[in-house]
Amino acid sequence: MDEGRARARVFGEEATGLYPGQAWGEVEPHMAGEWRTVRGNSSLSWADVRNDAHSAWQVAKLYRDDCLRDHAPVTMTG
Repeated sequence: MDEGRARARVFGEEATGLYPGQAWGEVEPHMAGEWRTVRGNSSLSWADVRNDAHSAWQVAKLYRDDCLRDHAPVTMTG
């Protein structure tokens, strides 16, 4: 995985703590604005990594919200 994509995933996970209780539509503009700083030496634009960050944000938000609600880990069933 490209370092920029990995950074985007971590950034997406961290955004659930940076912007608690906010929807993706509220969080994404902040993340897009901060991407130039977060991306390090990666040449990938926000448009290139937006889906990676969003996916990571969704999973982290699900985990965070479910853990905070009942203090138990999320159980994934397949």
